[in-house]
Amino acid sequence: MARDEGGERGELRGRLPAVVLLLLGTLGISTAFGMLLLLPLYVQELGGDEADFGVVLSAAAVPAVLCIGLLIRYPEALRPHVVVAFAIATYGIGAAGASLVTGGWVPLVGIGVLLGTAWAVVYAASPMAMSKMVTDERRAAYFGYLTGTQQVGIGVGPVISRFLVETPLGFRGTFLVAGVVCLVAVALTLVVGVLGSDAGTDAGKGGAERTGSSTVSFGAAMWRILASEAAFSLAMILLFACLFTTMTSFQPTFAGARGLDYSVFYIAYTVAVIFSRFVLAGLAARFDSRLVIAASVSVMALAVASFLAVGSNVFFYGISSAFLGLGYGLALPGVQAQAVNVSEEQVRSRVLPMAGMLFEGAILGFPLVAGWVITGFGYRALFAVLLAFALVQVAIAWWRFLVAGRSKVTQEM
Repeated sequence: MARDEGGERGELRGRLPAVVLLLLGTLGISTAFGMLLLLPLYVQELGGDEADFGVVLSAAAVPAVLCIGLLIRYPEALRPHVVVAFAIATYGIGAAGASLVTGGWVPLVGIGVLLGTAWAVVYAASPMAMSKMVTDERRAAYFGYLTGTQQVGIGVGPVISRFLVETPLGFRGTFLVAGVVCLVAVALTLVVGVLGSDAGTDAGKGGAERTGSSTVSFGAAMWRILASEAAFSLAMILLFACLFTTMTSFQPTFAGARGLDYSVFYIAYTVAVIFSRFVLAGLAARFDSRLVIAASVSVMALAVASFLAVGSNVFFYGISSAFLGLGYGLALPGVQAQAVNVSEEQVRSRVLPMAGMLFEGAILGFPLVAGWVITGFGYRALFAVLLAFALVQVAIAWWRFLVAGRSKVTQEM
């Protein structure tokens, strides 16, 4: 036993350089993603509005879902780190392409296809690359490091851009810098293949064999998932995506319309998400997961409601952003885990990829609706829609908590 534990620690230490490089590459691409969150402001500079930006961002919805579908269908066609590196390179090309657009916003639609599809693939393939390098016991922890690193980059990127666009670089130079950052991230990710090991592959395959997922067809697995309690978690994940993409993508234009500094949102939100995932998550593990989810989405709903009254108050803006990050950061991982926990063993391997496809589809598709609502009815109407979504999540979460509680009491009797 001691030798096995020592060997496991030794294998982890041996793969640590590759893990660190993957995290650094993830930080690079997520920072570039954060820098490109200023695209709605650039669309305005080119004569467009929020609805036009919605078209730019949503142009990638279909190709992104198709690419993730291929990744799920043929997971072993390419080594995951190669897929990630290729997607980062594509994102870098899109960022550089954005810097070349000057005459109007319409050419950005093609750029949006590259950016959205590439980010969706990075989001889906990065956990696959990490999974190859860690043991089953450490996988959840390292997935947490991966998503935490992504949040850091997404939060830091807009702040960096905030300063760069005020220099002679402007928007075009800033997007070009994002492309250069992607080049560095590509190099770091490719080196992962040299240093990394596929030692974790056999264990992963063994787990898949134990669950018997290969004996269940794709169509039958989808039916079983949607007919189970997991459907409620998947619905909540879809609503989480609508909230996340709207709050992060349209924040620069919302803040500008209120005379606020959008950096306040990104800093407060990011710090809160990281705190919730690295600190609060450990404390929350002591309580019933359904209760934690219900309480978290309730906090998130209150935060969304507060944006209706934020006005031009910077302090209130920062507090609302922080509470949004706390609720979202704690609730989403819990809902993802719940989706797997309530699923049959034979279909569990399909649940998270399905959740990822729903998440990315909504991330890229909902901005089209959000942009139309903003231009037609204003930001107050948009936040009213988001609040309705949040309240639906609150209703589902508390309902499932109460149902589970009654079921437990019945079983004890």
